[in-house]
Amino acid sequence: MEAPKIRQIHPMFVHFPMALFPAAFGAFCLYLATGVKEFEAGAFVCAMFGLLAAPVTAATGFLDWWTHYKAYMTSVFRIKIAGSFVLMALAGPAVLLHTFHPDLAVLPLAGLGWAYFGLLAACTATCVVLGYYGGKLVFH
Repeated sequence: MEAPKIRQIHPMFVHFPMALFPAAFGAFCLYLATGVKEFEAGAFVCAMFGLLAAPVTAATGFLDWWTHYKAYMTSVFRIKIAGSFVLMALAGPAVLLHTFHPDLAVLPLAGLGWAYFGLLAACTATCVVLGYYGGKLVFH
């Protein structure tokens, strides 16, 4: 029996940051609405794992672009490449902010808590843009 050939590896990894960052934002919103601390902890864990998955996802996307699209640059690829760096640039500070200031989410939120909220919201918005343009490649 022959092993299955994997044509593209990016689709196997893309779902992790695309799910984890919106889940982090949603969990943080639930924390703000309910005050249940576990939602806030879950938001941080999701953001942390999303940050860990993002470079792998970007690298596999770059590899698939290089091998299957011959590194042909289009506006869609330009947006996706830039967006992946934007996502990591937003997620890194969000995770570091929470790591070094674990009490930033004490209700009512103060400055750092709102900054963390904004970073999670921006990560989610970036995921929406990346997903939209990824869909343009898949469903062209």
